[in-house]
Amino acid sequence: MSIVARALSILLAATTLAGVLAPTTARADVVCDEVTRMCTIEDGGGGGGGGGGEPPKVPLCSSFPPVAVPEDPPEPDWIFIECRLSSTEEDTIGLWVPPRESAEQLAWLLIARLQLKPVEIGLTPLDPDVMTAVGIPVWLWVDNPSRTSWGPASISAGGISLTAKVTSVTWTLGDGTSLRCGRGTEWRPSMVDRNGMVGESPTCGHIYQQQGRYAVRAVAHWAAEWQGYGESGTIRLDVGSTRQLRVGEIQVIVTRGGR
Repeated sequence: MSIVARALSILLAATTLAGVLAPTTARADVVCDEVTRMCTIEDGGGGGGGGGGEPPKVPLCSSFPPVAVPEDPPEPDWIFIECRLSSTEEDTIGLWVPPRESAEQLAWLLIARLQLKPVEIGLTPLDPDVMTAVGIPVWLWVDNPSRTSWGPASISAGGISLTAKVTSVTWTLGDGTSLRCGRGTEWRPSMVDRNGMVGESPTCGHIYQQQGRYAVRAVAHWAAEWQGYGESGTIRLDVGSTRQLRVGEIQVIVTRGGR
């Protein structure tokens, strides 16, 4: 096995220098549950890296108090918002709403304006066209974390302040394994040991036991803390991204000379 590990680690280092994974854009589906106060952004299950998800949709007009009016607000501190008339329509209308009765709904609107997106998946081997092998440690990490893919991202409007950031990432590896990690540790070619072998990740990784093609999925768990008008709360949001990984077997044939 040491011969196999060393052979693949050299392959990993060589392909790393050739190029890195380029993120691809996939259309996002946003599902929000008013009961659990949870939203989920899916990247469509594509085979790309991070993907550029769409922001959560603006809330329905029915989620605001019935006293909302389309024009001429009764009080000067009322706030103008955009909302959708139905869940099947993308077009929005404008309404004036009383802020103190709508603090949480306004916080949901701020979440939409943040335009959060899925993380870019980092794993070994870096080149998506190169397969790894059974028994070789696969490192997992969040590649190129940014304000909109990792946080913290802050925004204030309409008397509400909100700060969102990722608290953890759940990795599903396609073979029944699930891991909960932080950002993970990025693997670099210089990290092979003196024997040219790839060790296990110190923070987040996995070793496959069978060959095959696996869908590696990273779901970033966001927590958005908001406050305003004497109220506060937390909105939780899951943003998912998927990448395909091929796992093969390397067989070493030993031949002996002589008759």
